[in-house]
Amino acid sequence: MARIGFLSHESMSLYFFRAPIMRALKERGHEIYAIAPAGDYTQRLASEFHAATYELDKASINPFKVLKNSEDLAAVLRDLNLDMLQTSAHKSNVFGTFAAKKAGIKTVLNLVEGLGSFYVDSDLKSLLIRAVIERLYKRSLALSDGCIFVNDADPDYFLARGLSREDKIYRIKSVGVDASYFDPDVCEGADLGERKVVLMMGRALWHKGIKEFYEAAELLKDRADASFVFVGSGYAGNKSSADEAFLKSPFVRWIPWSEQVRGLYKSAYMFVLPSYKEGFPRTVLEAMSMARACVVSDCSGCVEAVQDGVNGLICRTRDANDLARKIKILLDDEPLCERLGRNGREMVLANYDEKIVTEKYLEVYRKFIDV
Repeated sequence: MARIGFLSHESMSLYFFRAPIMRALKERGHEIYAIAPAGDYTQRLASEFHAATYELDKASINPFKVLKNSEDLAAVLRDLNLDMLQTSAHKSNVFGTFAAKKAGIKTVLNLVEGLGSFYVDSDLKSLLIRAVIERLYKRSLALSDGCIFVNDADPDYFLARGLSREDKIYRIKSVGVDASYFDPDVCEGADLGERKVVLMMGRALWHKGIKEFYEAAELLKDRADASFVFVGSGYAGNKSSADEAFLKSPFVRWIPWSEQVRGLYKSAYMFVLPSYKEGFPRTVLEAMSMARACVVSDCSGCVEAVQDGVNGLICRTRDANDLARKIKILLDDEPLCERLGRNGREMVLANYDEKIVTEKYLEVYRKFIDV
């Protein structure tokens, strides 16, 4: 049996997004290692898998700190004696690959779930950091054995920029969703009132389109049949994050982040994500699984999850007026909203249930290791 590690910059990411694949491998008899800086989900991971921690300054771009973190990680990985390592997120992909090769790990696979905020903004700092990221990716992807992408837009960009080769790229859309858990027939709804709830859920970041969501709520404030709800939290001191003063709007009910999201989807009339850029949005998949119609922006990632007029509607990115128009269409047409929601549930069952997605990951792993 193989010793397989999963590396991330945070324990939460492993617990919520990698755990189904890790469990599938463990059930097949492999030794599975969860490797991330100590965090809120370390103990939960340790209850199911071998857990290892390492030091990481997630916010730092200081090359000396990054180099020190990479050296420390290499020492941790060397002690684990892994046969294969899967990394995810920019720092883990790049410096995890460098560290893994120093540690003598034979097979390293990367995972890109999205390109992040530096690929949204075009200020000088973002452009410089983007250039550094791409230079590092070109080096690390030359060393790793392959890279999995969750959409088509990002690998196409990497190929156009010469950051990787086609034969090293694997495309598995989404990270999957547990359709047996996110099932509208097996859970109770949350108490959100009697109106039609227009729900947005996620991190309270400007790049997620939260400004446009709040503006759309104000534009539709006279609708007696609708209420707007945002579920999520910001990051104090982060310029990319909305603060509490913004979130406490008279037009939107704000609910700080909670893991009890299923009941919120159940009570929602529709789900909205007017993001500026996505990998393959997990919240949209969850909403689809709960048979909720979705209104999303026409950014990369979102347009791969939602087909306009099939399982949701698509609005123009950064356009609150168009977002409000698409929300109004669904508020005014309940049969359409219900039909789009049913179609979304069927799409999840056919393509995005985590069992289906997990098997696709295992197919990639089998190219390198006997799993």
